[in-house]
Amino acid sequence: MTKLVASLAAFLAPVILATAVHGADATVPIVVSPSTINLQAAGEWVTVHAEIDYSAVEGASVTLNGIPVQATFADSRGDLVAKFLVGDVRAIVEPGTAELTLSGTTRDGGTFSGTDTVKVINVSGKN
Repeated sequence: MTKLVASLAAFLAPVILATAVHGADATVPIVVSPSTINLQAAGEWVTVHAEIDYSAVEGASVTLNGIPVQATFADSRGDLVAKFLVGDVRAIVEPGTAELTLSGTTRDGGTFSGTDTVKVINVSGKN
């Protein structure tokens, strides 16, 4: 009986561990581009590269400081790339620095987030 219990415990341990991780919150590294946002410059997109497998993400759930994503796709490594309208991002930042947090839901019901800091300037391109 002891051997049976030990064998069962050895078999179930990975299953229990996987269940505990399933649906867990994850912090992922992100990089926001451009790293400097000019409130007066032309431009259409703010792009965020996140170190999370694109296939694991519910694309429509992705936001940047609450701003809904406009497009998601995989980069050459299979990681998430998310695009946001620069006008929407300009509306929530002020000159100085701003922390931008990407967040979303994974297909297994978990959540993920990552934060990057960008410089914000307000400089006209015309002299």
